[in-house]
Amino acid sequence: MRALYLLPLTVACLADTVTMKDGTFLKGRVERIADGVLEMRVPALGDANLQRLKLAQVESFLTDDAVLMSSGGVVSRGPASAAGGRVASGGGAETSPMDSSLELWRDPSLRPAETAGKRQWTAQADMDVSGRSGVVTGSGFSAGFSAKGVTKANTVTAGVRLVRAESGNQTSADDLHATASYETNPTDVVFWYVRSDTGYDNARSIDFFSVNAAGWGFRLLTDAKGKLDARIGLAHRYEKYAISTQGSLAAPSADIGLQFTRELGWAAWDSSLSYVPSFQVAGDFYVRHETSLNILRNAGPLSLRVGVSNDYRSKPLSTQVKTDTSYFLRTTYVWK
Repeated sequence: MRALYLLPLTVACLADTVTMKDGTFLKGRVERIADGVLEMRVPALGDANLQRLKLAQVESFLTDDAVLMSSGGVVSRGPASAAGGRVASGGGAETSPMDSSLELWRDPSLRPAETAGKRQWTAQADMDVSGRSGVVTGSGFSAGFSAKGVTKANTVTAGVRLVRAESGNQTSADDLHATASYETNPTDVVFWYVRSDTGYDNARSIDFFSVNAAGWGFRLLTDAKGKLDARIGLAHRYEKYAISTQGSLAAPSADIGLQFTRELGWAAWDSSLSYVPSFQVAGDFYVRHETSLNILRNAGPLSLRVGVSNDYRSKPLSTQVKTDTSYFLRTTYVWK
């Protein structure tokens, strides 16, 4: 069954179209073509995610406005179109083969052949209101910032999130997570990664925690609608508690995770799951999970997400429950 993406466009810069050989039709903004890959920003799939499409799987494309284009020789400027394995530019009479030699770009200073090693950054800031149940039932907010830098070979991400919620005179959430990760971009299926999650969780009486992990990742599914990645590696988990009689935790662990993104048409679905079991104490593990739907998307940088997150610990402190759950409504602003 053919997948179809139709997006009402309000500005001309979002009128580029790409048709894949499997019939998938995309509307958005073609950012560049280099090394046999077409990069396109599709608002219907989330502005933060740049779609990377193999040129060999592209049937045709058309840009609404002028772009720069070359096949290793003369650079032409004008609207570009491709069909039947050939590419034409409004700035020249000659056509070029639609193959790995083709370059297309927009900013004159960012020709792919000259900027191949430069990292392309996307940043995101968000704030949400949330309801919570678990350690203490209550309501509150969280705020976060993250940045992603992408090259042909790897992806670097870093972020920080602060959560605060109260119920009467009790704190239901007061934690901070600072995260960082590095992963190689998959060649076919396999990639490798390192990641770190550090901060504090006062509601659980944890003055300081850190999880540092490294291992292999596997791209189990990828198409124009989304992807499914799995990871498995080794980790070290450390926790220092505010309770003086409670000794610190330091345990070698496994690191197992899933990350899933999918375009549903009416919403974009993002889900992540992290499972860290201890090698030191049988049955001691924690699970972090978050699922969200981007339900309000447009051509601009703002979007609205609704979602749920869970923090489960199999062996919490004696005064605490195992599961802490948050339901949130999150406003997100993305820029490059």
